[in-house]
Amino acid sequence: MGKPEPNPYQTASNLIANAIGTAKVFGENRRITNLVASSIGRLILEMDDSDEGDELLAHALSCISVQDAEHVPTLYSALNALSALIE
Repeated sequence: MGKPEPNPYQTASNLIANAIGTAKVFGENRRITNLVASSIGRLILEMDDSDEGDELLAHALSCISVQDAEHVPTLYSALNALSALIE
């Protein structure tokens, strides 16, 4: 039996939650921001349907509340920039 495919929505949620949690304690870390944004970008590119990629990006952005966006402004901007790339 092979390993089950990870849920990209749950993966994105976990990555963003960890980035926000870390940023609240230590401030936003550029390496973590780049890792999270590139990982979500890769998940989007791996999706078969571009509409699914749009939905995953919308989900990722919805994981960042207005208050959390103050802690991770670069991550929020990077995810918004992905929307231009997948259109």
